[in-house]
Amino acid sequence: MSSSIPDLKPNLPINFIVSSKKEDRINGQIANTVFQTTSEPATIAVCINKENLTHEFITESKVFAVSVLEQETNMKFIGRFGFKSGRDEDKFKGVNYKIGV
Repeated sequence: MSSSIPDLKPNLPINFIVSSKKEDRINGQIANTVFQTTSEPATIAVCINKENLTHEFITESKVFAVSVLEQETNMKFIGRFGFKSGRDEDKFKGVNYKIGV
């Protein structure tokens, strides 16, 4: 039986980009803590620092998205979302992305 889910590599972390929008702006950040809290209704918890711009966007818009990164994602890409502030630059500039529902 074939599966489209890749094998996890226990020696590599699993990272996520948590993103949100505020008016016509979007922002995202690296997060390493995203987990399921209930199955009915399907609910997840995401840990975001209250001082981050992404937190501000989520608080105001009440929406967010979670993108699971490949375990081999390069540090340059992770650095864009993990080591820079959306207050200083557009982290999504030059990145292919799709706005969800």
